[in-house]
Amino acid sequence: MNRAYWDNLAEDYDEQIFSVLRSDDTGKIAECIAQHACPTKTAADLGCGPGQITPLLAQSFRHVHACDISQGLLQSARTRCTDHSNVDFHRVDLTNRKAPPFEPVDFVLCVNVLLTADLELRERLWESITSLVGEDGTLLLVLPSLESALYTNFRRVDSHVRSGSSGEEAVSAGLDHEEDNVALLEQGVRGIDGVKTKHFLREEIIVQLADRSLRVTEISKITYDWTTEFAEPPEWLGPPHPWNWLVIAKR
Repeated sequence: MNRAYWDNLAEDYDEQIFSVLRSDDTGKIAECIAQHACPTKTAADLGCGPGQITPLLAQSFRHVHACDISQGLLQSARTRCTDHSNVDFHRVDLTNRKAPPFEPVDFVLCVNVLLTADLELRERLWESITSLVGEDGTLLLVLPSLESALYTNFRRVDSHVRSGSSGEEAVSAGLDHEEDNVALLEQGVRGIDGVKTKHFLREEIIVQLADRSLRVTEISKITYDWTTEFAEPPEWLGPPHPWNWLVIAKR
């Protein structure tokens, strides 16, 4: 949750940061928003970034609160939403214990925000995000999958085995040996492009939400092409594909 880091990325965000919406070939996020759309209800886009999904929320709900830690990203989101007068923009650090500048809403969207390797900050994020889900409200979360990360590791090693490497050679070539912090690895923290990033077990998500009075109604996979994990995927590498978790929970 480093404000300067995200401010520096603001001008080139779309090129540098993986877009869940753009890579969601099955349209699961848009489908879920459509299922919960209501012209009399309110919504929030927490960690909205440059507003890739915010216009879709604005079309689907009476009023939308878009939040991000970066002023530069919020400005990009404002530009994307110039056709929508029903969006308020807030510069908010969701790890801050201060109350957000708006009341809980009917629908909360939060895509790949719970990423920090710091457990204490992550717990604050859980509290902030879930506290903004109003009575009878819905939370749509997208989170990196630890199961998918481990499965990807298997495929990396397997690709070297299939090329004729010995077991030792395949493990050496296929795994990132710079990840030597066992305590972080045991928490599901793994590197993505050199950045320590929290990944989640399915059951872990259910417990975290239940502890905050939210009941999970659906957990499904948003699958991605292998080019998200391999610079040059082998031609034989097909499904199952890597995935993020898409989680729907109700207050």
